[in-house]
This record gives sequence, C-alpha cells and structure tokens, in this order.
Amino acid sequence: MTINSSCCSCNSGQQRWAKSNEPRSATAPFRIDMHTHIMPPNLPDFSKLYGSTEENGEGWMTLRSHYVSTGGVSDLTGAELNKVDMYVGEKFFRTVEPNCFDPVVRMKEMDATGVDVQVISTVPILFSYDKPIEPAAALARYLNDHIASVCRDNPQRFVGLATVPLQDVSSSVAELRRAKSELGLKGVEIGTEINGCSLDDPKFDLFWAACEELDMPIFVHPLGYELERENKSRWGNYWSAWLIGMPSETALSIHTILSSGVLVRHPKLRFCFAHAGGAYLPLLGRIQHGYDCRPDLVAHRSEGVSPQNYLESHQHNIWIDSLVHDPDLLQLICKKIGPNRIVMGSDYPFPLGEMPNPGEMLSSDAKVGELFSSETRARMLAGNAIEFLGLGDMYQEHKI
Repeated sequence: MTINSSCCSCNSGQQRWAKSNEPRSATAPFRIDMHTHIMPPNLPDFSKLYGSTEENGEGWMTLRSHYVSTGGVSDLTGAELNKVDMYVGEKFFRTVEPNCFDPVVRMKEMDATGVDVQVISTVPILFSYDKPIEPAAALARYLNDHIASVCRDNPQRFVGLATVPLQDVSSSVAELRRAKSELGLKGVEIGTEINGCSLDDPKFDLFWAACEELDMPIFVHPLGYELERENKSRWGNYWSAWLIGMPSETALSIHTILSSGVLVRHPKLRFCFAHAGGAYLPLLGRIQHGYDCRPDLVAHRSEGVSPQNYLESHQHNIWIDSLVHDPDLLQLICKKIGPNRIVMGSDYPFPLGEMPNPGEMLSSDAKVGELFSSETRARMLAGNAIEFLGLGDMYQEHKI
C-alpha cells in the first residue's frame, strides 16, 4: 500500500484550515468527529429510586452544581455556575464544562474549530454495567432518549450512538431495537469488557446477531476508571490508568474478538475501536507470531482466521479512530489497517483528546500533509465515518 497515493495538499491553503481563530474556507474539508461524549445536564437520583447499596461498594452517578470558593467561603458564583461536578456515590469523579452537556455550547465550539458533525455517545462511566439490570436498563433508556433528542433538535450537526445494559443480553437487544426503530440512533457504544466479562464470551452472540440484523455498527471504548478500583497502587499514579491502562484494555478487547471467531460467526459486524485501537496494531507482529508458534494457546478458537487476515486491506469489520497525537504513529497504523479504515476521533470534550481543535492533526499538520494526499485525509476526516455508520443518504455529497 502506498500511503501518499496522489498529490498531497500540504501547500494548499484551501485544505489546511484548522485554527479556531481563522475564518473557515468554503472549501475546507468536511469533518465528522466519530468520538465525542455527551451527557444530560441532570440525572435521576437512582440511589433514591432503586436503593443505594451496591455489591461492589460503588454508588450511582449524580450530578451537582459546581461550587467554588470565594474568600474562603464555598458558593455558587459567576463563570463557574454552569460547570457540573460528577460524583460516584459520595466520591468526587470530575468536573465537566458546559460543552459536555449543552448542545448550544458544543455547536459554537464546533463552528469555531471546523467540525461539521459530531457522533455523540454517552460518557463511559455511565455504562453502569456493575449495577442491577432494572435500574441499569432504565438509565440506558434515559441516556438514549437524551441523545436522540439532541440529534432530533439538530439533525445536521449530531448523529447518535446508543448505550445498552450489556450485563443482561436480552435487555440490551430490546434497547438496541428501540434505539434503532424508535429513536433513530445510528450505532451503539459499548465497553471493552462488561463487568469483568470479555467480549469473546459466547453469551454475547445474541447481541452480535442483533447488531448484524439491525445494521448497527459498534463503537468500543475502554473503561480506564475501573483499573484504579481494582488496584489503586498499580494504576493510580501518573494518570497510568488512562495513559497506559486504556490502550491496553482496548488492545485486549480486539485480541479477544479476533482470536475467538466472533467475526467468523458474525461476518457483517462493524467494530470501531477508540484511541486508534489502543496498543493492538503496534503489537500485531507479536500477536501474529504467537498465533503461528503457539496455535494451541492463540488459535484454538480462531476458526482458521489469523489476526493478520482480519486486517487485510479489503476487510470491512475493523475500524479505528485517529486519536494518536503522533503523525509517526498515524503512518504506522495506516500501514497496518489501511487509511480507509480510520475515522476522525477527538474524545471531545475531554482534555486527553485532541483538544481544543479536533481534527487538527489530519487537516493541518505539516508532516501529515507530506504523508497523505488530500483525498486520503478527506476520507479520514469524514468519508470513512460516513461509510462506517451508513450515513450515505444523509451526507451523499461528502462520500468519497
């Protein structure tokens, strides 16, 4: 595969727009951000509705107005008023800005940074896989109704992904069908593991079959916060759970799916993995070697298809987003999976993502401009996401 397959556009002012303080050219490339998160401005108090005692000691997520200290006195004041504090039970989790829950703020930031469309999915800690199924299913319905309402109110700017309570497969299939038929959501976001259960578990076959039947592509996102719960001393320092743990989680989830024959049994599935597939593609040579030298350990459930086979240029099952923060790594993953299977993803609005200018590396980085043609970058900025999500009817003029 030759990456720079046609004349690059690194010297073209029409294609290099990215800075938020510059007016956008009418010919600037169309951008669909596949990896963004949103939450409602408020949540029901599930601890009151369903009880607060949890087997694992973790409470329900609640949202509280952000308090700031003024002259030594805590108060709700000024510019901080619209921020929200997220709590798990009584434990503080993080403070989020209005762009995490206010569509108007989001659209202003999208306009300022050249993002035409966001694919919105819930904040992963709200998956609530560790909760009892009745309230978890109720929360999934609440979150999906919210995402659908944002998309319905702003159909040209937002495309929605559902969440489902995968600790119970039958409930998940029911919610998936509702999300597709009633809410018009275009795919589903899931975690890299479900309450300690890997994605290769046969019990998920019914869910994979439903995703195939309904043509619902799957966005897989890691759950770094769980690593600190399991072993604080190992993962708590240096932001290790997020910087090292998350890429490892994602690699493990890809490894289990590709090694277990899931895609042989369900060949129409489309998976997109966050954060460029984590550590999987840089480890592909090692994994393939393990498959070859110890098939008794690696290949016993593969049904004859190797990891390398799944990533050949014609494959249509595995996609990744572009969130690598490194042009050299982008070049490597393009060589491994092909540029037609990479979608723009920023992890907006969180600071570990490509912030404050989503898509900046693909659209304006000088090295990326030397490596990839304008057509290839346009595919990664929007065309590939249109294909992955099946949005050709909505964005016909931007298909490539």
